[in-house]
Amino acid sequence: MISRECIVTENTFYAKTMPWVRPENVPIGQVWSRFKGRERNGEPAKNFQIRDMDEKWKKPCLDMMQETFLRDEPLCIALGIDKDPESIETIRANWEGYVLQNMSLACFTEVDGEPDELVGFNITIVKTRDDEEGDFDKIKGDSWKKLLRTLIVAEELVDLFDHYGVDSFLTSSGLTVLPKFRGQNIGARLFEARKPLCAAVGIKATATVFTAVTSQVLAAKCGYDLLAELNYTEMMKYGIDLGSCDTPSVKLMGKKF
Repeated sequence: MISRECIVTENTFYAKTMPWVRPENVPIGQVWSRFKGRERNGEPAKNFQIRDMDEKWKKPCLDMMQETFLRDEPLCIALGIDKDPESIETIRANWEGYVLQNMSLACFTEVDGEPDELVGFNITIVKTRDDEEGDFDKIKGDSWKKLLRTLIVAEELVDLFDHYGVDSFLTSSGLTVLPKFRGQNIGARLFEARKPLCAAVGIKATATVFTAVTSQVLAAKCGYDLLAELNYTEMMKYGIDLGSCDTPSVKLMGKKF
């Protein structure tokens, strides 16, 4: 049984071209946060670090997203994405493109200052005014198209560039933590790690469509403001029935640094 209180999920939508490039003076491979966890089942608390996703960790990180995020995320469950191979293939291809920006955050246990076991991953990407959105009609996977349409409708409720007075902001295409490490506050730590990352690369705001009640509550605790809310009943006008979803709505939430 999945514990809903331990699940952190969030989403964004696909952009065909993403011209933003990480500045050369911010080398890849930096550690953005270190923290100590909690004692569990009589075992001593572990040390953790949140760092850039290096190339060698790309496959394990994306495998974890595919195995745990798609299984846990409320809209994926409601739309049966795990039974739609074409949707899974498309989502994986999107993620492969997103991580090329070298902005994603991975959480590891830490031993002697070095990363050890991968425990959590957050695909974070920079969106800019110059991004060219992909051709929605050409997207493969019926379930993914329905989920994607929901996220697009939610994000378009607010012009985030105008709202924050910026030409770029950090967003996310999913965050997950391995079940055995949930309850260690890793989701909140990943949210918080966006601040030093953004400061280093000159990004002044972050915003995400949060799809799970637990992640919406956690984001609020981390200082994210509610910018807009989309009730799932509104998606019926697009022929998308999300009545089986165990959450009532998605929330667009953000924070300016």
